[in-house]
Amino acid sequence: MQQAIDTRSRRTPALPGQTFQQRLLFHTRDLDEAREKVAGIYRPHKLDYKRYDRQLDTWFYHIPLASSSLNCLGYGSDMVVNPGELEDFFLIQTPIQGSGDVCCGKQHMITNTARSSVLNPTESVKLIWNADCWKTQVKLDRGLTERCLSNLLERPLSNPIIFKLALDMHSDAGKAWWNTVRFVAEEVPMLRMLPNSEVMIRQLEQLLVNTLLHVQPHNFSEELRNKLPNIAPRHVKRAEEYMVAHCREEVSIDHLVRVSGVSARTLYKGFRTFRGVSPMKFLKATRLAAVNKALKAADPSDCVTRIAMDIGFRQLGRFAVEYRQHFGESPSETLKH
Repeated sequence: MQQAIDTRSRRTPALPGQTFQQRLLFHTRDLDEAREKVAGIYRPHKLDYKRYDRQLDTWFYHIPLASSSLNCLGYGSDMVVNPGELEDFFLIQTPIQGSGDVCCGKQHMITNTARSSVLNPTESVKLIWNADCWKTQVKLDRGLTERCLSNLLERPLSNPIIFKLALDMHSDAGKAWWNTVRFVAEEVPMLRMLPNSEVMIRQLEQLLVNTLLHVQPHNFSEELRNKLPNIAPRHVKRAEEYMVAHCREEVSIDHLVRVSGVSARTLYKGFRTFRGVSPMKFLKATRLAAVNKALKAADPSDCVTRIAMDIGFRQLGRFAVEYRQHFGESPSETLKH
């Protein structure tokens, strides 16, 4: 349950996204309570003071996803955290203030605002948490992460995923990861107010997983980079070409069946196998790309609604949500650029 925030005793830095600041899960100065409540989100662990100055002041912010979560944690005292193996989740920690030591398996690093840590579930973890350190922590479900990678490789995984521990936040990879975390932190609380939000939140959860799999080195990275795309059959390509050429028009599955020359079932199977989406979702992505291109070419005084409707979107509220999910900004922001 959210608690009132006593700003006089609080020492929190700027959190990633205004909505994060409204997601306080708990605040405590009691060691046992801090251990118990953090364990409720993660797993049972040892938590103790590192030094004699025992000034615990724990704040924990929490945004739940489907099977994962976004969190922000500060202890306010020098602490030793020993969870052992995380077992069923990956944990990506990004200090937004301060620093600390991280050990995961045979890897060790000093983590700070320039270096995040990616903890693996199958390796023993130990953390030294400095008093001034605040971390955003992205908890990614292990099963979901393994399924996403298995789908990308199109085969079952033969070994657990082992990420490199350190993530350079000044690199393009680090910036891409942080932008994704901030985007999801902003979007999820707003999406929860919409009908059928569970589907969209799962998509954002998968966005986090797939971003990490592509930007952070791991023991399957080389295979993932070298994975050649399957050559789609002719009927899939014919349907694709038709959707690109006619995305401004009303396009039904019957149209696509006639153009492709195969049954609807065969067409759906082809798109699922070679494109990972249904034909109509491919059409929607094609229209979103066309709107994005048109907005970038338009005069800033032009109208987003006119451009979106001209390219085939009729439900403008849903269009705006899907556009932001796809491009990381609103249509009006694209137009202003």
